[in-house]
Amino acid sequence: MFEGCRSGALRRGEGLRRCIIKNAKINKPQVPFVPKGCNLNKLRILQIVTRLAVRGVPRHVLDIAAGLDPERYEVEVIAGRSEPNEGSLWEEAEARGIVTHRIESLQRSVHPGDDVKTWIALYRKIKHGRYDIVHTHIAKAGFLGRLAARWAGIPIILHTYHGEIEELRGHSIQSRIFTTCEALASRVSNALVSVSQNTAQTLITKGIGSPNKYTVIPNGIDLKNYQLDQIPKIDIKGTPRLGVIASLTVEKGIDILLQSLPPLLENHPDLRLYILGDGPLRESLNHQTQQLNIQNHVHFSGNVEDVRPWIAAFDLVVLPSRHEAMGRSLLEAMAMGRPVIASRTGGIPELVRHNETGILVPPEDPKALAQAIDDLFQNDQKRLTLAQSGKADVEHRFSLETMIDRLDRLYQDLYSKQHHSKSHRQL
Repeated sequence: MFEGCRSGALRRGEGLRRCIIKNAKINKPQVPFVPKGCNLNKLRILQIVTRLAVRGVPRHVLDIAAGLDPERYEVEVIAGRSEPNEGSLWEEAEARGIVTHRIESLQRSVHPGDDVKTWIALYRKIKHGRYDIVHTHIAKAGFLGRLAARWAGIPIILHTYHGEIEELRGHSIQSRIFTTCEALASRVSNALVSVSQNTAQTLITKGIGSPNKYTVIPNGIDLKNYQLDQIPKIDIKGTPRLGVIASLTVEKGIDILLQSLPPLLENHPDLRLYILGDGPLRESLNHQTQQLNIQNHVHFSGNVEDVRPWIAAFDLVVLPSRHEAMGRSLLEAMAMGRPVIASRTGGIPELVRHNETGILVPPEDPKALAQAIDDLFQNDQKRLTLAQSGKADVEHRFSLETMIDRLDRLYQDLYSKQHHSKSHRQL
């Protein structure tokens, strides 16, 4: 019945696996298991992400799942539960025809009891799913998912770093523990993907993975979805209109942007700032607008299902991050021909070329941010030139097709090497 199984589905580590099964009290299948409907001529890929929240990384994962060639891949996604006010992409995943699995115990915060449950649930799913490749995203899913995949005998395991992990910063005991965990997980990974050169170099410096394991694959977006003539228009107040699309968390620097507004209002009294996104800092940021007496100029829109009509209505898009691997909202804005200003941090300079495709400012510098915004609002021709150059650059370097093609080549290369190595050992 199982004679047609591909060699890529064969598993290793029988002794260790039996030990883990015994300790976890998981019943070992008496015969190999092949999922119903499994096509043995396709590579089976499992994407694991901590949560399907309305954020850049989960959207990236869904783009991968929907974008890989269905004639050559069967792709499934596992995710856990979102945090309050983060929104959900589960319905979008279903609408896009993506096979998904939910593990309720999988969550961002550290919780030993739930984390053990998550590991066991991941192990069982991975073991029974007979996947050829397990690809993880975000720290918690990356650590538990990779260890579960290795113990389940998955031949190819890789992880994408979408930026520097917040818990790795500093020199606290917690940061050292997280760094050790990431270094351990990197050793059981066949490959590591980074969305920017900066992110890869930062992690290598911390001892996480060797340089030869890293492949840089920048984020990409589906350009056909960002054509202005196909996007519905909305009417919003303000002249000019400033927009930011980000989760309301410390690293996104929304508080810095708010600090830049009072001097801007002196030259632009009708300016309106629209903040698209939600998160744990919403209440404190709202309080900050009242302290600065700018509450009548700031609109908190919350999580927006479709940001494109808003981007189309903005005169300028800003991303004032303290830390950022790349910034999907910048890609979206540039693809729609909107000028952008962003912090010179992380991988953003690999996306935005200062004074060519956008403007870069020092992070955590509200004065410099205000000056850059004011300069562009005062110079229509410069805004237009930056917008046109940014749009052309995104179309050339950051399309979804380019990203999927690079990932496809990595998957095929890893599978070929694994298949060749196994064949060589059998000889």
